[in-house]
Amino acid sequence: MTEDPASEIYAIGDIHGRADLLEVLLRHVAVASGQGGLKPIVIFLGDLIDRGPRSPQVLDLVASTLELYPGSRLVLGNHDFYLRALLRGELVPEDAVNWMDWGGVATVSAYSDLPVPDFEGIAAEIREAFPHHAHLLESALTYKEIGRFCFVHAGIRPGVLLTAQTDYDLRWIRAGFLDHVDAFDHIVVHGHTITNSLLPEMYDNRIAVDTAAYRTGRLSAAVIRQDRLSHFIFTKLNPTGDISVEVLLP
Repeated sequence: MTEDPASEIYAIGDIHGRADLLEVLLRHVAVASGQGGLKPIVIFLGDLIDRGPRSPQVLDLVASTLELYPGSRLVLGNHDFYLRALLRGELVPEDAVNWMDWGGVATVSAYSDLPVPDFEGIAAEIREAFPHHAHLLESALTYKEIGRFCFVHAGIRPGVLLTAQTDYDLRWIRAGFLDHVDAFDHIVVHGHTITNSLLPEMYDNRIAVDTAAYRTGRLSAAVIRQDRLSHFIFTKLNPTGDISVEVLLP
């Protein structure tokens, strides 16, 4: 299907296992979009897993959201890539070491009680108990265009057509993208690199929404209406332990 740029779009940054924050943010999306009478499009910008404690629950929430809101999609993050490789039986030793160092232990431990080196056994348990998670990862995109905006995990390589971008750049790029000041063909909405302010940030050519949810309690989303950035929303972990949603104007 072709998404209408006039739709209300919520682009959610890196979740990293914080199902508690995602639950609150999605409730806000449901209420806010219900007031407008239109179902939103929710774009998850990847890195659903690792570091935080509830990665399986995050994938459950993402899968149910994609079913609830037609046109919503998941963009595969570099962390999600490792889980997909595990479930495909394609996780090479070097990637396994990097994944565990970068927070993967929290994910495989949340899925299985098997010792971390037993990747074959862990993968078999996940495929049996969570087949819909494998399907979710297999159906993920590398990027999504809607109107003036392009939604990716990490960014794009300047001077390269969107259709010619490499999967590696779309999931990993920093240098060459973050310091690029000229316009792209689209406004690029991305996560992957934690913002300096730990708040969502808007630049002339890109919008950054990775606010280190796993350690700040701040899970952020860009809200796009009528093909323009309307505002940001983000969760706030309060001293009392409850989670609220704050609005930030660009």
